Amino acid sequence: MDWLEALNTQAESTVTGYRIMVGHRVELIGNVKLVELKVRDVDFALGKLAKRLSTMSVRLARMILIQAIRNAMVNDLVVRNVADLAPVPTGKPARLRAPPPSR
Repeated sequence: MDWLEALNTQAESTVTGYRIMVGHRVELIGNVKLVELKVRDVDFALGKLAKRLSTMSVRLARMILIQAIRNAMVNDLVVRNVADLAPVPTGKPARLRAPPPSR
């Protein structure tokens, strides 16, 4: 995905997180071409993610998909962003991180 490579201004940990989410998205959407992708496809994929990820992670996955499709729009590959039209389903409760040990 060239749009992901263009994120060189982001922290490496951010780009790594995005790559992980792209993997989840690709796993759920599969080989559907962007021009054939429907809102219901995105709804289904996000719903599957919501069963195992936090709402924040599902929101991140949707945002990454929106960015990828927006890049496709800029390159005249698609005419609308179906991910923008799909709502974010409620995911699992987020795990709280333990505070760092005090010194």
